[in-house]
Amino acid sequence: MALRGYKSFNPSDKLTIYRSVIDDVKGIISSGMESAYNATSCAMVITYWNVGRRIVEQEQNGNQRAEYGAAMMDALAAELTKEYGKSYSKRNLQYFRKFYQCFPDIEIVNSCVHNLTWTHFRSLLRVPDEDARVWYMNEAAHENWNVRMLDRNIPT
Repeated sequence: MALRGYKSFNPSDKLTIYRSVIDDVKGIISSGMESAYNATSCAMVITYWNVGRRIVEQEQNGNQRAEYGAAMMDALAAELTKEYGKSYSKRNLQYFRKFYQCFPDIEIVNSCVHNLTWTHFRSLLRVPDEDARVWYMNEAAHENWNVRMLDRNIPT
């Protein structure tokens, strides 16, 4: 009940008055969150590439490659998963190694990493032909394909 001469308070009136500010602030927050996500994704991809590079370098200097490589991967996975979690399992370390082997030039990875996630690169690792793999990577980056679109286009 409103008192004579006073307007009753209606919260939706305030929302209407401040809608422009509210929408702008929401946009700023969403943009910041997206930037943070993208920066994290880029850092993660580059980290995985560097881990793969280090594994390959170590394996190439090993004497008995097959046995040495398997033992090294087991030890590395055990230690890393203990400290950093399942993202560094033996299977994922093998993906990181393959990632480096398929994309040995960091400049190629850097040129596309701002548009591609680790999941994109995992899909690209399934492409056996090097030229096709690079072509799909470039198309996915330039056309902003999501992973689903990339997976649909690879068989074609």
